[in-house]
Amino acid sequence: MQPQMPSGKAIGFKPLQEEWNYYSIDDGYVLGIKMVLTKILKTGQTDPAGNPVYIIQQTPAMQVLTQEEYRSITSRSIIPK
Repeated sequence: MQPQMPSGKAIGFKPLQEEWNYYSIDDGYVLGIKMVLTKILKTGQTDPAGNPVYIIQQTPAMQVLTQEEYRSITSRSIIPK
């Protein structure tokens, strides 16, 4: 039996902020992972609080960095005041 695909109307979107999560792994590298939103469907339903219900599709993105590459990225980060 095929799983039923959720229904909804595809709506446009633009990313406002996408951040990486970094993990130091035992072999000395740094693994960067983030989820990237690829599609949003608006169902027309609401949750008990009255908020609209959306269905999302996402795909993982991954990068492998050396410790030096990671330090280079984090040293350029601007921390908002």
